[in-house]
Amino acid sequence: MKHAKDTSGRTANRGLSAALTRSAENGLDLRRAALRQLLPIGLTIGLVALLWQRAGGLDLPYIYASLKTVSPVQWFGAALFSVASFWALGKYDGVVHRLIGTDVSSKAAERAGITAIALSQTVGLGVISSAFVRWRMLPELSLMQAMRISAIVAMSFLSAWAVVASIIALTVPMTLPWAGWIAWVVLGGAAVFALLSVLRPSIMAALHIPPLRAMGAFLALALIDTAAAGAALWMVLPDGCEVALLPLIAAYLLALGAGLISSAPGGMGAFEVTLLALLPALDAEPLLAAILAFRAVYYALPALIAAAVTIRGPVSTPRSDTNTACPALVSVKSAPNLPAHIAQVIAEAPRAEAGLLRQGRLSLLTTGRDAAAAMAASSGQSLLVLSDPLSAATDRGALLSDIKSLAKRSFLTPFLYKAGGRWASAARQAGWQVMPIAREGWIDPTEFTLDGSTKRQLRRKLRQADAAGLSFCEAGADLPICDMQQIADEWRKARGGERGFSMGKWHPDHLPHARVYLAWKNGSLVGFLTLHENVAEQVLDLMRMRPDAPDGTMHALLNYAISRAANAGCTRLSLAAVPLEEQSGEPWAFHHARLKLDNISGAAGLRQFKTSFAPSWETLYAAAPTRVALAFGALDISREICRKVEVGNVK
Repeated sequence: MKHAKDTSGRTANRGLSAALTRSAENGLDLRRAALRQLLPIGLTIGLVALLWQRAGGLDLPYIYASLKTVSPVQWFGAALFSVASFWALGKYDGVVHRLIGTDVSSKAAERAGITAIALSQTVGLGVISSAFVRWRMLPELSLMQAMRISAIVAMSFLSAWAVVASIIALTVPMTLPWAGWIAWVVLGGAAVFALLSVLRPSIMAALHIPPLRAMGAFLALALIDTAAAGAALWMVLPDGCEVALLPLIAAYLLALGAGLISSAPGGMGAFEVTLLALLPALDAEPLLAAILAFRAVYYALPALIAAAVTIRGPVSTPRSDTNTACPALVSVKSAPNLPAHIAQVIAEAPRAEAGLLRQGRLSLLTTGRDAAAAMAASSGQSLLVLSDPLSAATDRGALLSDIKSLAKRSFLTPFLYKAGGRWASAARQAGWQVMPIAREGWIDPTEFTLDGSTKRQLRRKLRQADAAGLSFCEAGADLPICDMQQIADEWRKARGGERGFSMGKWHPDHLPHARVYLAWKNGSLVGFLTLHENVAEQVLDLMRMRPDAPDGTMHALLNYAISRAANAGCTRLSLAAVPLEEQSGEPWAFHHARLKLDNISGAAGLRQFKTSFAPSWETLYAAAPTRVALAFGALDISREICRKVEVGNVK
């Protein structure tokens, strides 16, 4: 008992120490964020001083008189445009929450975003002040989560603003000689960033690049926001201050950027100086009157409303839009012992390939009808759905609709990979583009024989293995893990690493859930083979052998596994899929992905190996709503499979 108490105490102390460490790190992050504001504050003071000096030569009564000429209709129009601008800003928060997968409803996220921006743009210290407001309005988030969301919103808005401002600078005549080439540089950088979002090279794997659809949403919302805000400023132009809408919006965009960079409350100083410089044809007094009116409508009034909303606090609403009637992805962590309900899903799935869920990369796609409808993962531009639905009773048409809805909510396009005939037929009936990509070989072990001309090569390989003196056994609980690890390491080094996603990968923790067969020669392990198994079938998973293993080793090992499956009464053993040869009419990206997968998987050798068992063949398909989505999916799948994955080692 004393030992248990000591252990408990040490655990508690470690937990307390970790909590204190996190608190210290959080505090340090906040201090760093605060220190980063010192330069913008200094810049703001300088700009305000410059503006104050210029104000000495202004006719203040003229400013006041100009302000009085703004009619109630103009005030009302500016208010309407301000509402449109803040609506877009709220949607911006909704996009960010959907991208990072928070458990916050869209309405709550948008309400918090509008409130945070309305206050932070007026009080300054944008990321810090908006983070505290979001934290107040969304109590389910931690302060660090609120800081992260605020930083993402700020960075993505600045990026989108730069692109929008560049497009406007190239389409609206500007008095700045350098605006054109800066705009082209910005647009060139945006194009490169979009290309990286598609290609996602491994060197940038740690960088979370949003999908193209999310980038498009950011750009559209930034355009609506800034155009509406510029129109609000244009609405309150007083008499004698005439300028067309587009040139004013262009000038507003650049002045807004100067204000954002300064991080001053409302961009004060930088905004006014920049706008006066960009509109030299206008008298300074009427323009400053318009800016004062704009600040009242777009800054002061929203800030007062936001302050009242913040003081009141969050409104009680459902935590998430993803209720039981909505599709969702449920993460499955790689672990020796999965939760009972997930283990049951694997055991009862129509395909034993559901065992890939144990590797941790795939998630469960759930719907209101099915707690576990399919295996899926988000990657690049795609929501990748692997193999067939996890239940034969699933309504395939309804599931396709759910998959499309979930992909849209995540700014992705759906892509079915290695879909069986019925699943692909349902996709074709739904109007999706369908293309054959692989063949899966399977046999009935209870009827399998070595007779016939089609198994001539197999018989020759078995004779070679027999002459080499190989012996085989099915492994029990006492696995030769160290020897298997060595063989797996040699295999991985020879092939440049393990593969991921739909390809089996070596990990000792997965072995207790598989059938494992071993090949021996003179008491030394020369190869092993594993199969996923459930009530429906067995399916080939790993094949690993030493480089110097006798010819025919794997043929004989698989033949032994087939005989053991027959003894167990198994009526379907899948040899897994091999890629199809080149197909006519396939998209370029699809063709490129096929060649890449053929190369890394040794498809030609696999075809020959599996064909020697004369299996029955079933065509597997890829499907997506459009040919573009099909091409994106092919690129994302090839990257997922070719990417080197973390492997398990003996501890």
